[in-house]
Amino acid sequence: MILIVAGILYIRGRRTTKRKQIEVSRQGGAAKQDRIIGGFAATPDYPEPFGYKCQWFAVKTLDTQAVIEAMKMKDVQVSNWKSGIEGSYEGYYFVSPPVEGWTLVVNPIMPDLSGAAAPSPLIVIDRLSSRFGEACYFATHRVVEYHAWAKSIHGKIVRAYGYVGEIGETIIDEGEMSEEERENDVIFTGLDADEPRLPSEEDVLLMAAQWTIDPMMPNDHYDKGTGFVGVVINEEPLHR
Repeated sequence: MILIVAGILYIRGRRTTKRKQIEVSRQGGAAKQDRIIGGFAATPDYPEPFGYKCQWFAVKTLDTQAVIEAMKMKDVQVSNWKSGIEGSYEGYYFVSPPVEGWTLVVNPIMPDLSGAAAPSPLIVIDRLSSRFGEACYFATHRVVEYHAWAKSIHGKIVRAYGYVGEIGETIIDEGEMSEEERENDVIFTGLDADEPRLPSEEDVLLMAAQWTIDPMMPNDHYDKGTGFVGVVINEEPLHR
């Protein structure tokens, strides 16, 4: 059973909020300033911070359309950052415009590393890195203390780490620890240590910033842009 389902009440709250926002736009207030297509705003905007209670892929490419094709997305439509990130909490996949050489694919409720739901994020980044050279996966959810990061180079996982605090277990620790993990002391103990050191959501955001880009979007030189939202029909194998 997917761990992220533990946040279903939070997701439902976001759904209600977004429905209200869309309804306001249709009534005319926001529609004068933005262009709504299928419930998603298409006016370019600056990158929207995200990362907490979230899952995402980072793909080293500027070719957004190629990422959409590789993800086998359906019902694709234009969306800006704000609308796309909000839609991702409803189950849509938001593919961002390129940021500092990376294209991001955001979906907080996609399959994670904890169970048998398909496809495993490791399968996805292997496929993406086979095509684009490098792809990473990041996830964090504070309700169950699920924290994970993984990197694939040219179709092969080189590092994958995942921890679930709710059960107190490291669910995956594959590959040699990366230089970025060592340099930033992202090193953990077990619960049996005298002073246990366990991963947190801040570690996930740190690793994303070290390996790819900071999902909190702290810089002031980003360009406005639009990405795309769509759905993915999961028909992938369960395991690598």
